[in-house]
Amino acid sequence: MGQSECQKLEKLAEEMADSGKNQEAMTLFQRAGDCWKNWESFSKAAQAYERAYEHGMLAHEYLDAAIIMTSASAAWVKHGEHDKFEIDCQIAAQAYVSAAEKNRNPYLLLEGAFCAITGGDLDLSRQLIDGVIQVTKGEVTGLIDLALMLTEYRFGDANKLMETVLADEINRDELYKLRRSFELVLAGFVRTSLESEAAVTLASLEESTGLERRQLKRLIVRLIENGYIPAYLDEVSNELVVDSDRYDIDALETRKRPIQSRDLEDPGAWDIDFDDE
Repeated sequence: MGQSECQKLEKLAEEMADSGKNQEAMTLFQRAGDCWKNWESFSKAAQAYERAYEHGMLAHEYLDAAIIMTSASAAWVKHGEHDKFEIDCQIAAQAYVSAAEKNRNPYLLLEGAFCAITGGDLDLSRQLIDGVIQVTKGEVTGLIDLALMLTEYRFGDANKLMETVLADEINRDELYKLRRSFELVLAGFVRTSLESEAAVTLASLEESTGLERRQLKRLIVRLIENGYIPAYLDEVSNELVVDSDRYDIDALETRKRPIQSRDLEDPGAWDIDFDDE
């Protein structure tokens, strides 16, 4: 499927939108997003997914809209837009609230809570967790405990709960989703740390997260490779160092992996003045 096919899908989607056919528009915009993603045009993919979300909400397909918005957030990460990633996660959380109301399914509030945590909206996540507790009256205790631990960034405790308790209670697909949520929240925690400091040591992250060093390093390397942490790991000093060129959108659009400081003639990671950004 060529890029011209992506454009055709978007044109058809716009026609459906103009005709008020929101269900059809949602489907076509989602297909366009998939098409652009296959071509690694991640900003176009994200924008197409966001349009699909809009028409999904208009069609009252709230659950589909929520899932589509998580696709938009993932595409923004590939484009290096971490703020937009978090915003779309927050929007997905709100869509899950609407889906829970429509489908009379309180467990969708928990899905929304995990999206809200990933997006950094801890107030919303706690409200949704409280709602699940009230409605389910003590059911899914393990999942609720995990969500609460993540709102407090207790990664060590959350990891133990996932691997020693929840792994025996839920199926493989659900466990995969939880592990992914865990990693995305960890990535956000590390990004926040890097916003205030140009470099962060693995030792300090080990202490603040409660994760064992080897596992922490493995997770961070994977998150860097997937674009969720805009930094590189100095293997000599065991420090995470901010990529000074992480906002080079033209480069990010075509990259196969996150830009590393070794790709730059003068990384200059230690010369960053955040007051000038």
